[in-house]
This record gives sequence, C-alpha cells and structure tokens, in this order.
Amino acid sequence: MDDDQRRDLLRRAEDEVRRASREHGPDSPRARAQRQRQLGLERSTAAELGLPYAQRVDLEVTWDAGTPMPVLLSGLRTFVAFYLSVRDPLIGGTHPRGRDPQADHGIGVVEFKRVTSIKVGSPNDEVLRGHPLWGSGLEFYSAHEVKNSPWITELMDVDRAHERFDESQWSGRHHFVLTFHDETLECVANWTVTRTAPGATMPEVLARLSAEAL
Repeated sequence: MDDDQRRDLLRRAEDEVRRASREHGPDSPRARAQRQRQLGLERSTAAELGLPYAQRVDLEVTWDAGTPMPVLLSGLRTFVAFYLSVRDPLIGGTHPRGRDPQADHGIGVVEFKRVTSIKVGSPNDEVLRGHPLWGSGLEFYSAHEVKNSPWITELMDVDRAHERFDESQWSGRHHFVLTFHDETLECVANWTVTRTAPGATMPEVLARLSAEAL
C-alpha cells in the first residue's frame, strides 16, 4: 500500500459513514459501526506505512464531554483532574461554565509517571479536525497513545546533545493524547495511573494534588 491507496481507501470509508448517517441517523448503530470501521482503517493503514496514528486506550474513566474542565498540576509529580461523565445536570441547564465547584460532581484524576514533556491547549473540539492526527485514529473526548510518535523522536533528538545520551532510556516513553471539550492535552511519559475521588469537590481534590505535586 502507498499513500495514494491509503487516501482512496479512507475516502471510501468516510463516504460509507456519511451514507449511513444520512440513511439511518448519525447516532444509529449502523453509523457508529461504520465510524469504528473507518477508525480501524485509519490506524491499520497508518501502521502499515509507518505513519503516526492515535490508538485509543482505556484509562478506566470517562470524562464529561460538555464540561470536563480539566486542571493540570505539574511539579515533582504531574496530574490532570477533570469532571467525570455523570448524569448530574449542569447548574442552570446549559451554561458551559455552570458547574458549582463546591458540589460533588465526580472527579477523575490521571497521573503521568516519569514525564518528559507535557502541553495543554488548542485544539478544542470545534477544530479537532485540524489536529495532525485527525484522520489517523484521533477521536473526540477520548484517551489515546500515539504510535510512531514524531514528538518523541523530536524530544529524543534534542536529548542527543547530552554527552551521556543513551537511546535505550527512551524505549519506555509513550505519547498520550487526551481530547477534552475546550482543550487537548498531550504528554510524553512512561505510564499513567488513574483514580477517582468519590465524595470530594474539585477544590478539595486540587488541594490534595497540589500537596502531592510539590
């Protein structure tokens, strides 16, 4: 397979998604199945060509699609805290910042272990299709690991300036991408640890994490 064949295959898969959405509805089982087939093709064809792609990973938590409001804390340890996907309605109905931080909405925390680099910001969900990994397995409101990551290669090339550079030390690095409503978080780290904080408010969770991160 070459690049042109891959583009043609993915174009036909996208057409099938559109057709299923038009005939059965965008949230129908048929449309969802076609979308999963499309994602599978995006990943498998990228892997065959040695291209970067985003493989979805299960962190055992699902953040809220509308208002996850992630907070990044990074010091000696690195955490991101966010609101979990729950049925608890937003205060005031639909206001995007309507959560009461003093209420217990359900909090999830992902800790990144042995962080090399981390960044958070653009794109949000309205322009996620502009991300370099869109069309190569990237999904909304999900956690991913990037295979064949160019960012890891870039960071490793910078590290080569060290007189004691040892490429074997990079073998355990992973490039994670977490897509939220208003931002995307990317981190190169060795592994992740996930937990939840039942019965705690966001300020309480952040106070605990701040003490752990310093």
